[in-house]
Amino acid sequence: MVYVNNVTTKSILAVMVLLALMGSFVGAYAQNGSSFTAEMKIARKKAASQQRRIMYNDDGNHTQSFTTPEELIALRLKQLIGTQVDTISYCTGGGGMFWGHQAKVGEVLGEFVTEKDNQYVKGIVSSLDALKALGTDPLAVAVDFGHKNGMEVFWSYRMNNIEDSFAKPYFSRWKREHPAYLLGKAEDYDNYEYTDPRKWWAGLNFAEPAVRDYVLRIFEDVFTRYDIDGIDMDWFRHPRFFPETTEEKPVTPEHIAMMNDFVRKVRALSEEVSVKRGRPLLISCRVPLSVERCLAIGLDVPTWLEEGLVDILVFGGDLGPMAMAPQLQRMVELAHKYHIPAMANIGGSGLQKATGYYTEEAWWGAATNAWNVDVDGIYTFNLFPEEPKEQYKRIGSPETLKGLDKIYAIDPVLPKDFWGFDRSALVVPDRLPIALRPDQAVPFKLPVGEDIAANAPAGKTVHALLRVRFPAVQGEELHITLNGKYLGTLAPKVPLTEGATPAWFGLAVAPANLRVGMNLADVRLVTKRPASESIPVDRFELIVDYW
Repeated sequence: MVYVNNVTTKSILAVMVLLALMGSFVGAYAQNGSSFTAEMKIARKKAASQQRRIMYNDDGNHTQSFTTPEELIALRLKQLIGTQVDTISYCTGGGGMFWGHQAKVGEVLGEFVTEKDNQYVKGIVSSLDALKALGTDPLAVAVDFGHKNGMEVFWSYRMNNIEDSFAKPYFSRWKREHPAYLLGKAEDYDNYEYTDPRKWWAGLNFAEPAVRDYVLRIFEDVFTRYDIDGIDMDWFRHPRFFPETTEEKPVTPEHIAMMNDFVRKVRALSEEVSVKRGRPLLISCRVPLSVERCLAIGLDVPTWLEEGLVDILVFGGDLGPMAMAPQLQRMVELAHKYHIPAMANIGGSGLQKATGYYTEEAWWGAATNAWNVDVDGIYTFNLFPEEPKEQYKRIGSPETLKGLDKIYAIDPVLPKDFWGFDRSALVVPDRLPIALRPDQAVPFKLPVGEDIAANAPAGKTVHALLRVRFPAVQGEELHITLNGKYLGTLAPKVPLTEGATPAWFGLAVAPANLRVGMNLADVRLVTKRPASESIPVDRFELIVDYW
């Protein structure tokens, strides 16, 4: 498997062996003096296994101000009524700073907002103040709205928000007073490039016991004051918890043990609250797309599963979602081994306008691929229904995706996408760009999550077009073999010129030549260019249309 830094599978396995030698915690703490009963366990399992076609993540950062609960609901909550959204995952902040609830532990955005700060930040503060005057806040409003409309509501907490590295109003008093608890210093922001983890200095160091205790107290505050159905522990926002990650090294076994102990305490707290209120409080976690990558940053998902510490797992960091099926399938199989629901993260950050894959057809393809590897639902990120969005009526079931025009593609993931705050958690093998070399067959892996012919609507016929783009010159040809069968030559869409310019090549593909699942293509460039030249392919896609 390919990662974005130099952490090897061998080094991760060494960490796992060391952890085993240290001994594993026996997941029986709930039976040792806890009042969490067998009946409550059954209720928790039932709640965890209920239908979640779509989990909608709302980041709570509204671009428009509001003064009443009704105005807040009108922004992007009421648009969920009548859709496939079963769960609202409402984010109110992270790292001890909050812009979506009135915290008693932690800090509400506002103290360090000045006249120099933009209207957007000041608008959030004025909206919080308006609801506070009415005796409520956005999280309470979201919970009430969801429950009244048959949706469960999770509180989403960004496990290590680093946006205060550059947004000074979000830099809390607690962090200002405890600089030793941070992963860096303020000057790091100006001293390093955005792809360097060191730039994002304001993250908390979870190696500090005081940091872990502080986050637990924040959890206790929310767990005991809001009628939430669960917590969404967003480990991907942002996935740096220990100094080793800043240095692009795997964390130590001791650090993994610290984090395991922290998650156990979260579980114990959730059980205590569940008993007091008489219904379960679930734990959902959003994590990277491989066990090895999770371990490298301190997240021991297999142990969490073995000890029953989590109820739902969300996989992926919203980058490269169109071709994530192979990695997603492995993680889904792991979750299902322990009878834990598995959600696929697809969102607006991954289906970007810059790549051209932001259309509904791209969403239909990405979601269909996810359902084909047996996910239990789709988790959306950075897709806000400020007006009704068709995605929320379609992506929550493979049945409602059948017969829709789609784009299946290998995502282009460029160096600019590897931001320093999340690169340590990315798992994006086999993505574009992939380099062609003259007269050499180069492999491409394209997932197609359905039988496109069998899913054709009544009275319509499926048409499939394979498209490839690279900087071509006059006289060049692309020859393709798909799933072991030579299909012929892809034709350029427009006449080629003498200079190398981005050009599309296409070929109609019969449905019989496609597989449900992974399709393996070998592409050979016929050219007069030097054998040593590398020519990058930046688009590889299958366009599926019904007419």
